Amino acid sequence: MLHIWRLEFWRMSAFTVCHTGGFLTFKPSIPKSLLLDGEHNLQTHFSLVNYQMKQIRTALAIASILNRTLVMPPVWCRLDKLWFPHSGIIAGSMTRQPFICPLDHVFEVHTMLKALPVEEYGPGNNIREYSFFDNPSTPAQVKDSWLDVQLCQQGSEKCQSNITNTTRVLRFPKHNNEETLTTLLSPLKDVKVIQFSSMQDAFLGFSDKASEEKFRKRVKRYVGIWCCVGGHDPGHIYYDMYWDEKPDWKPLPPQTPEDDHPYR
Repeated sequence: MLHIWRLEFWRMSAFTVCHTGGFLTFKPSIPKSLLLDGEHNLQTHFSLVNYQMKQIRTALAIASILNRTLVMPPVWCRLDKLWFPHSGIIAGSMTRQPFICPLDHVFEVHTMLKALPVEEYGPGNNIREYSFFDNPSTPAQVKDSWLDVQLCQQGSEKCQSNITNTTRVLRFPKHNNEETLTTLLSPLKDVKVIQFSSMQDAFLGFSDKASEEKFRKRVKRYVGIWCCVGGHDPGHIYYDMYWDEKPDWKPLPPQTPEDDHPYR
């Protein structure tokens, strides 16, 4: 269904469009070097995807805190995902690398949309495809109700938490905790769309350890696999939502049967 939404072929219902909590989006930041430097191989592909995944992880946390639907950014890939060993793209295809890949090439979309037990996994995340705001079914009342959140350096000029209705811009410092985000943004329930200028350094983490653990347990299941390398059984490689916490993390297929079920 998300592919149909992305291509704007799906006529969305009023409920689908007008989520009661509103929407959260952000401007992704990707260095050109991650997109273009070097060969298109496993290392450069995972470096690119992982860089984006960390930003999406932060956005999912903030969306959860604010009870907003996350409009996912386009996800860039350097390798295609197939179900057999390959060199990056289908031989003879017109795919140009890098490319915007379908969301389910990286994420387990059905798991993201699944109602997991709140007691064990915390509040769920609603998502929309990156073309949501371009969809003709998205009403003007959503597109015109917009607030830009600009993150700034603490102590710098004009870096203060106040909003001007004329510019629809809110500026506040980076490295926010849960309480700060809730205090500043939860009262803005009438604003349909909140857009962050960046997700880098936007969020320090949950204040409550139990909430943090539930969130981690949930979003670890949001990522899927890349397929496939040759000469190894199995040949798929798991994405890891918390790859950055493992200094020696490398894109390798499961080395043992236990490795093939990382989140059980």
